[in-house]
Amino acid sequence: MSIAPISPVEPAEATRPARVPILREVLVALLTAVVVAGLGAPFGLLWSKLAPHVELVQTQYGPYPIQPEPEGYWGDEGWFVLMAIGMGIVVALAAWFLLRRYRGPVMLVALVLGSAGASVLGAWLGNKIGYAHYIDLAEHAPEGTHIFRPVKLRTGTSSLAFGFIPWVRGTMLIQGLAAAAVYTGMAGFHVSPTLRYDNIPPEYLSPPPPPVGYPGPYPPHPEQPQFPASPSPFPPGAVQEGPFAPGLGQAAQFPPATATQDQPAGWHDPGAPPPATESPVWPQSPNAEPPRS
Repeated sequence: MSIAPISPVEPAEATRPARVPILREVLVALLTAVVVAGLGAPFGLLWSKLAPHVELVQTQYGPYPIQPEPEGYWGDEGWFVLMAIGMGIVVALAAWFLLRRYRGPVMLVALVLGSAGASVLGAWLGNKIGYAHYIDLAEHAPEGTHIFRPVKLRTGTSSLAFGFIPWVRGTMLIQGLAAAAVYTGMAGFHVSPTLRYDNIPPEYLSPPPPPVGYPGPYPPHPEQPQFPASPSPFPPGAVQEGPFAPGLGQAAQFPPATATQDQPAGWHDPGAPPPATESPVWPQSPNAEPPRS
């Protein structure tokens, strides 16, 4: 009987769900970028409400801060950075779970571009809230009037390269970096290389799914071959104890061999106890004394 493993039947390649067309994926990514950029409007309103406003006083030379080194300038930057990080995490998780059929590098680029646009819109809108009133007071308010300066981002700028290519730098990139870090982190721990549950290749499943129209039961997994049971070298009822010593059941069915006509006269079983012999009588010397009574 052969003990070679049974070779499983090679199944036909399972059909995979159709991938989303690239044109639709690009359109969804553009729409996502526009929606994320539009979130800059509520971002700017909330930033203007939460960030501290530097208090100024009107002098004959114009508005001047009450404190020599106002902490409100750095408070505007700090609130903007914290809110940008939170917004980047939220939009990345929302895009990952809500747009799971469109996961990929195209969606990642859309999140980064949309986050940059949201930062530009939020910084601009936050500074414009109350800006006209501030300018009016700075020019016409009498001396001693207290004026609150609108929030302003100093470490982030945006402009147009060659007059038509938008670019940003500094703090305005924080939201895009946070969104990219969270999105790529989720992709790195995903089970499928396609980042989609409905497009998992069959070879990544254990065991692989049966092909469409496959009749009968599906063969076992190729990595776990089925081996036939090998016959036992001992008869039924024998007990094997230890690697070499037979058990009581085997000893009862197979008694130790005895000397027969085919064996030499002095042969004995090595496992049997030695035969009993009489004590040897040693010869006494002629000068030995007789035993005392």
